[in-house]
Amino acid sequence: MFRILIVEDNPDEQATLRAHLERYATEHGEDFQITWLKSAVEFVEGSETADLIFMDIDLPGISGMEAATLLRSFDQQTPLIFVTNLSQYAVRGYEVDALDFIVKPVTYYNFSMRMDKAMRVMRRTVGRNVVIQTKTGMRVIPLADLISVEVLNHNLAYRAVGYDEAIEVRGSLAAVERDLAGAPFVRISNSCIVNMGHVRDIQGNELRMSNGAVLYFSRARRRPAMERIADYLGGSI
Repeated sequence: MFRILIVEDNPDEQATLRAHLERYATEHGEDFQITWLKSAVEFVEGSETADLIFMDIDLPGISGMEAATLLRSFDQQTPLIFVTNLSQYAVRGYEVDALDFIVKPVTYYNFSMRMDKAMRVMRRTVGRNVVIQTKTGMRVIPLADLISVEVLNHNLAYRAVGYDEAIEVRGSLAAVERDLAGAPFVRISNSCIVNMGHVRDIQGNELRMSNGAVLYFSRARRRPAMERIADYLGGSI
C-alpha cells in the first residue's frame, strides 16, 4: 500500500484528484491510502507521512511553495507533485525538487502520465533498506537515506542522512552496485556510487550532494552517468 497525501483547499479539486487516484489504482492493481489536508498549515503542523504528495501552490495562509520549502528542510526524498492553476510558478518547483507539476483543470490523461513517473520513483525506494555489518553491530539504513558509497582508505564509506560521519566497512563496490540494481543509484567513477535523488547541483565534473559533499565524475563515466541522472530527473542537464 502506498500512502498518498493531497494538500488542496478546494473540495471539488480534491475530489477530482481522489477520483483519478482511485481510477488509476483500479486500472493498475495498486492500493492507495489517500489523506486530504485542506491547508498548508495543516500540512506543516501535522504529522502525516506519505509516499507521495500532491500539493496545490495557491493555498490560503502558507502557500504550497512555502510548505514544500519547509518539507525539504527535513525530508529530501518524498516525491512531490504540484497541482496548480498558476502555471507561471510551476518552474519554481525545481527549487524544492518537485517531481512534476500538473496545471488545473486536471484531466485523467495528464494525471496518469505523472502518476506513472511517480510510481517508478516510489517503487525504487519504498520498503527497501541497506544493511551494513560493522564491527560493533548491524546498521539498517532506508535506501532513500543513503547518499553515496565510495572507496576510502581501502574501505567502503557509506554516507547517509542522519549520520555526521561515514560508516566504514570492508567490502566491494562492485558488490554494492549489484545489490543496488534497480534503485536510483549511478556509478560516477571507479570509486564512487551516488543516489541520484540526493544530487543537488552539477558543475563541470563536480556533483554537490544533499549533505553538502562535493564528489567528482571520472572522465570515462561522466557522460553515461549524466545521461542516467538526466533521465531520472525527467529532463536534460
